[in-house]
Amino acid sequence: MSERPCDTDRRRFLTAGLAGLAGAALAPSGLRAQEPAPPAAEKKTYPMINRTLGRTGIVVPIVGMGAGANIELMKRAFDAGIRLIDTSEVYGNGRHEEAVGQAIKGRPRDSVVIVTKSYIPFNQKTGQYREGTTGESIPGKVDASLKRLGVEYVDVLLLHDVVRK
Repeated sequence: MSERPCDTDRRRFLTAGLAGLAGAALAPSGLRAQEPAPPAAEKKTYPMINRTLGRTGIVVPIVGMGAGANIELMKRAFDAGIRLIDTSEVYGNGRHEEAVGQAIKGRPRDSVVIVTKSYIPFNQKTGQYREGTTGESIPGKVDASLKRLGVEYVDVLLLHDVVRK
C-alpha cells in the first residue's frame, strides 16, 4: 500500500470516511435488508485516504474506529474498508480486546492496523502513580493484550492515562 498525495476536499473526505461507518451502523438494524442492492454499475466506491504514521513506515487510514464490543459492526466496517482499530486493556476489562480478536479472526494480520493501550494505575484523587509502580509491569500487560487479541503483535502501543509525577 503506498501513500498518495491528498487530492480531495473536505466534503469528499467526510463522504468517503463516514459512508462506510454509516452503512455498517445501519446494517444491523435491518434497514439495509429492506432495500434492494443497487446494480453493480451504480455502486460508488471511495478510496481510503492513508498517511504514514510519523517515521514508523506504518501506513494508516485517516479514519479508524473503536467499536465498543460489537463484533459484527467491526466485521462490517473492515469489509467496508476500515483498517484502523483502537482498543485498550481497560475497555470493558479486556472484553473489547477480545471482541477485536474475534472480529479480525480469519483475516490476514496485515489487513488491519491494531492500536492498543496499556494502563499504569494511578491514584484518581492525587493523579500520582501508585506506590511501587514501575514500567516493569508493561511487558506482562502487553502479553495479556496479545493473548486477548489473538495476535502475535500490535502495530501501535500507547500508554493509557499517563500522568506527571
